Amino acid sequence: MNIKILWSRPWIRRGAWALLALSVYLLLTGWGLPRLIQSQSPKWVAANLNGQLSLERVTFHPFAWRLQIQGVRLSAEDGEPIFGLRQLVLDLDPLHSLFSLSGRIRTLALEGPELAIHDLGQGRSNLGDLLRPLTEEQQPSAEEGAEPRVPQLYIADLKLLEGALSYRRPDGASTRFTDLQLRAQDLALAGADNQMALALIGPGGGRLSVEATASLAPTSVQMQLALDDADLTRYWPFIDDLFQFQLDQGRVDLNATLSLRRDHDHTALFLNQGAIELSGLNLSNRQSPLLTLAKARVEEISLDLTERTLAIGGVTLEQGQLMGHVSDQGLDWATLFLPAVDGQPDTDAGADAQGKPWQVRLDGASIEQFRLMLQDSLPKQPVAWVLDLDRVQVGPVSNDLSQPIALELLSRINDDASFTAQGELIPESLNAQFDLSLAGFPLTATVPYWQEQLPLKLVSGQLASTGALSLAGVSPLDLRYDGELAVRDLVTQDPTQGRDFVKWQELAVNHLGVATQPMTVQLDRVTVTQPYSRVIIDEDGSTNIQQLLGTDSGAAAAASKAEPAGDPLPLSINSIELVDGAAFFADNSLTPKFATGIEHLAGRITGLSADPASRAKVDIHGQVDRYAPMSLIGELQPLVPDSYLDMALTFDNVDLISLNAYSGTYAGYYIDQGQLDLSLNYKLEKRQLVGSNRVVVDKLKLGKRSESDKATSLPVALAVALLQDSDGVIDLGLEVQGDVDDPSFAIGPLVGKALFNAISKVVTSPFSLLGSLLEGEAPPSEVLFEPGTATLSPRAEDQLRQLAKGLTKRPGLSLSLNGAVSVAADRSALAATALAGELGFEATPDQPLTEQQQTLLVAAYERRFGVGSAPPLPEDQPPQAWQQSLYNQMLARVNLPLDALPELAANRAEEVKRLLITRLGVSAERVFIRESRLELNQSGPKVVMALDAL
Repeated sequence: MNIKILWSRPWIRRGAWALLALSVYLLLTGWGLPRLIQSQSPKWVAANLNGQLSLERVTFHPFAWRLQIQGVRLSAEDGEPIFGLRQLVLDLDPLHSLFSLSGRIRTLALEGPELAIHDLGQGRSNLGDLLRPLTEEQQPSAEEGAEPRVPQLYIADLKLLEGALSYRRPDGASTRFTDLQLRAQDLALAGADNQMALALIGPGGGRLSVEATASLAPTSVQMQLALDDADLTRYWPFIDDLFQFQLDQGRVDLNATLSLRRDHDHTALFLNQGAIELSGLNLSNRQSPLLTLAKARVEEISLDLTERTLAIGGVTLEQGQLMGHVSDQGLDWATLFLPAVDGQPDTDAGADAQGKPWQVRLDGASIEQFRLMLQDSLPKQPVAWVLDLDRVQVGPVSNDLSQPIALELLSRINDDASFTAQGELIPESLNAQFDLSLAGFPLTATVPYWQEQLPLKLVSGQLASTGALSLAGVSPLDLRYDGELAVRDLVTQDPTQGRDFVKWQELAVNHLGVATQPMTVQLDRVTVTQPYSRVIIDEDGSTNIQQLLGTDSGAAAAASKAEPAGDPLPLSINSIELVDGAAFFADNSLTPKFATGIEHLAGRITGLSADPASRAKVDIHGQVDRYAPMSLIGELQPLVPDSYLDMALTFDNVDLISLNAYSGTYAGYYIDQGQLDLSLNYKLEKRQLVGSNRVVVDKLKLGKRSESDKATSLPVALAVALLQDSDGVIDLGLEVQGDVDDPSFAIGPLVGKALFNAISKVVTSPFSLLGSLLEGEAPPSEVLFEPGTATLSPRAEDQLRQLAKGLTKRPGLSLSLNGAVSVAADRSALAATALAGELGFEATPDQPLTEQQQTLLVAAYERRFGVGSAPPLPEDQPPQAWQQSLYNQMLARVNLPLDALPELAANRAEEVKRLLITRLGVSAERVFIRESRLELNQSGPKVVMALDAL
């Protein structure tokens, strides 16, 4: 067939041209376009970006209008990958685009996209460096401020499949998100209510899901955001430099509804129904546990960026544990939870603060089963505190600080004590009202805080208090507490022997009021049930109290007096009641050791106050060794510098056998029997102490002597006999006084000195004591005789009569008689008596003799000196001188018996005894004559008397 004929046919020509056009179309689109894209795209990137682009394969289906690009690789200039895409599928809809005058795409699919963002530091990133040429050449819009036009583009099916996103910091910290999925159908950029769904999986398995409804003209986005089980540790390296602790474990779940609307220059952002939940959170500090938290949830979060409001429905913490440490640097929480960021404050925040103020509100917060563990290293022995927060509820809370914040707390301290608090706090004025309750707090937990100052062993003790705490301000501090207080089962011991020191069953205060403005402490009624105290004197003389204080009482007293007295504590106590108390006293410095107790101690002290004019009344009773009553009654004011005291302490019917340790050690005798009544009355006023003491001892009977080297040298038995009346009673009064400001002042030595002086006076002047018991002259301690005689004079008999009366009043006394002589006077008197017997008459010097007497005198003289030896009577002298000369010579030659003087001394003592027994009624068993013949008393012609105990 002729080609011309064929070509002349119209349908042939049309077909040929159509076929040629189709061929050209297929050549240009199916072969030329892919090669154009594959060859020119890298050149454009190289010319317009700081990077390199490679496309592995590009195909275009001319009939389906489907563009496929495989193996897309976008790298930085150094070849480091930035973006990669396994395959891009673009399925165009040219017919609909032509007829609708808009771009229409049937399918846009990105398979395996991967974006790697590297932070290069100093505000640079690999993506920023890649796009920098574009950003630098970008010119501002000619219609600045005009709303940008949204292209008329419609995508029937938008898919992003198996995507990945990675991020790396300069320090090497990195993270990677995988399984990135994005789906959108019927997406019209210029339309409204476009539906999109985005999902990705982060490192550690957390999944982010976003469902959005968006419009671009005007801009409007509604998003439902959900983050499930994200591993926080994978993201912690990016922010760990902001904190001073480490995140070891933690996962987060998040749900929220976001709304974004933009109209011209106005942007509105809303967040509703937001919720954040942390679980399995573990924080550490220097590889030591800091915080563990099973669950933390923030619910009902609402945010309005336009109105600047933030509302949170609730915050809940469950099953957590927070560890802290207190050192000389303070509590580590104060620094650990502060951002570790240096630099200047954000000035933008200050500018933003010039707008509408934010309104923040938290409806409520709760904490359940949360434990605070605190290690306090300030004491020498570190203390571990554990506070279990069983339930804490706070709220509502807002930034309107004038509104009260409610708080309810239910907790336990160290697993033993319970502590509750309920009330309100107004932050603006720092006013607060709380009802507090503490029960079972172990006082042993406080030992390390005061053990160095007071080495007392605290065995047990529990503190409880219930009351109301009010705070009215902090500058100055205006705080008040009103409530009840009790300390139960308190037992303290001295640290060396482990013996009970002070203890009680309960100390209860029915009302306690403490205030700081003004400073006052008020107690209504203090009841101490079964109080007990032990005072012990050890072998070295020190007391257990001194051992606890670490000093002697004298030094402590001097130190306290050297310190200037401050203002007295404004304390008032309406009454202190003692119920069934006891005390124990032991003195181990004695031989044998002494111990006694006071039982059934009861009574009260009322009206104790810091008011200098007030006087507290004391009325306390008890029993010593079960049978002897004791009482302490009077008034006192111990709370002011010029203390006042007017007290009477009495002990009745105290069995003196219980005091054998003291009597044996200091008196030198043990006691066989006796009872003591002791009345002590002391008055202190204007720093002057005056004491009036009365000691009454009944039926005292001394036993055997002790061998104590501390015994007094005074004749104790004699003192007892002198002081004990006919009824067996010793009634002794002791007056003491002293200046309490005297550094050497001590009440014990004052009383001891007064007692020693009283006994010394008695034993050194016993006859004076007898005289004080009688009316008239006191009997002398000796009876005088005429020389050479043993005959009592009438005066001597009267004196002995007084003595006999005194002995009747002191039946415990015995009397010893010691006859004495004057060798010269008594010898001369005895010789004169013997010579008168020889002469037959008594010669006196001033009386002349008769002739017969002169004859007898001369005869006797010559018998002694020889016949004719007597001188004649001078005629020119008076006869008295002659006869006195002869008499004196003869008297000098009288030879007395050797026992004449001892016999005379004995006769004198016998005469005194005879008179006392036979005529004055003194029992013979009470009068004794001392031996005078072997050791003659030559003190004079008398009988020396001495009193002694029977």
